[in-house]
Amino acid sequence: MPRLKVSLLDYGAGNVRSVRNAILANGYELEDITDPSQIASASVIVFPGVGAFSSAMQVLRKKGYVEPLKKYLAEGRPYLGICLGMQTLFESSEESHEDGSTDPLPGLGVVPGKVIKFDETKVGAVPHIGWNGRIKHQESPVFSYVGEDEEVYFVHSYYAPITADNEDWILTSTTYGGEKYISAVQKGCVVATQFHPEKSGKTGLNFIKGFLEAAENGTLDKAKPIEVDPSASTKLVKRVVVALDVRSNDNGDLV
Repeated sequence: MPRLKVSLLDYGAGNVRSVRNAILANGYELEDITDPSQIASASVIVFPGVGAFSSAMQVLRKKGYVEPLKKYLAEGRPYLGICLGMQTLFESSEESHEDGSTDPLPGLGVVPGKVIKFDETKVGAVPHIGWNGRIKHQESPVFSYVGEDEEVYFVHSYYAPITADNEDWILTSTTYGGEKYISAVQKGCVVATQFHPEKSGKTGLNFIKGFLEAAENGTLDKAKPIEVDPSASTKLVKRVVVALDVRSNDNGDLV
């Protein structure tokens, strides 16, 4: 039985139930972070999120989580961010402020770069919704149980562009409407995904399993860069099932 306790950072918006079920289904103990002091003592933090970047950062600041979280991440300790949990790692976002201001919204500033919105005139429909592939930029223990060709589930309107400053962070990239962007990051023990493992059925469960096992056995930071074909791309895959959330019974059933 795994002994690692997973700390869940729930800021009040997100697919937390399915994330919780995915962690428990893999046999791990779970606790909710309700106080900033818990961040420093956490063994591994999982931060899921959907919705507005501004709301997420506002709640993190209001609850006093920003500085302890920055310190935790700077120390390179085990972290899994999902969707907004990845986007908030970047320096800023071009999402609008709640007051309508268009100044860049500051993020945690861990990963270089600015999160921007897909251009409908270039990619077509926004948001990007559905099953898509991944181009690996690193060999990582998080993929120990995930096949090369297994698709994962996406739903987002904003994305992190690939730049010279953040190339060493890229774990996977994905293509949508001809736009290649960062779909997952990893440096050391800090991992985050734009896709939703908790909505990706068995593939997502196995991704979370690989992450937690590596965090537990001390191999999470063993990711290595690999050569990437610059012409490689992915595409949306048609599926009858829209998304496979992890239910408490858990076989990756649809909810």
